Amino acid sequence: MTDTTELVAARQLFARYGEGAWLLTNPNRSMVDNAGPAIYLCDVESGRVLLLETAAGALQKLSDQAHLNEMMDETAYEQIRAALPTLIDDLLSGSAGIHADTRRGVILGAAFCISETRGFDITKHQGADVQYLLLRYPAVGAAPQVLTPMPLFKAHPIVAAELEAAVSHVLASEQFNFPERFTPGHAVRFQEVRRNVLGSGL
Repeated sequence: MTDTTELVAARQLFARYGEGAWLLTNPNRSMVDNAGPAIYLCDVESGRVLLLETAAGALQKLSDQAHLNEMMDETAYEQIRAALPTLIDDLLSGSAGIHADTRRGVILGAAFCISETRGFDITKHQGADVQYLLLRYPAVGAAPQVLTPMPLFKAHPIVAAELEAAVSHVLASEQFNFPERFTPGHAVRFQEVRRNVLGSGL
């Protein structure tokens, strides 16, 4: 169970960045004009997918605002990456609904984790041909959960079988590059059991 103090601190961290709903597609507008890349936040342990359908240009706007206002430096980015798993845990374990501050933090945290990567910088002009994966998997050692962002050259929506194959490929790459994070002889797998769309109406 998440420590209450840690959870409150994680929620407060994102309060300074706004409410985050503007990052998502507006259901009242045409999808043709409004759709940007989707973020598939895949949690390996639970098999859950948190899906953020972003508005066109929103990720680039977030990145531009962060650097223009000098609110995003390496320290701030590391704080965001450290706080996001706490909010993901709260969202996944919440049986009585999603707390508004938790939802806001997950939206902003996932968007920051994608928009501040080299992969996003390289693929941001690919339009509807690229989506983004934010993979969370359990690791051996000091960091119990690892967040790995990755662009996916697939059209949205990505069906479960294709998403599972993509995650398996990324996990295999992670295991090859960072064997210390994995228990020898134990394969880490992902199978989607539920998909939640964090839409503007939630």
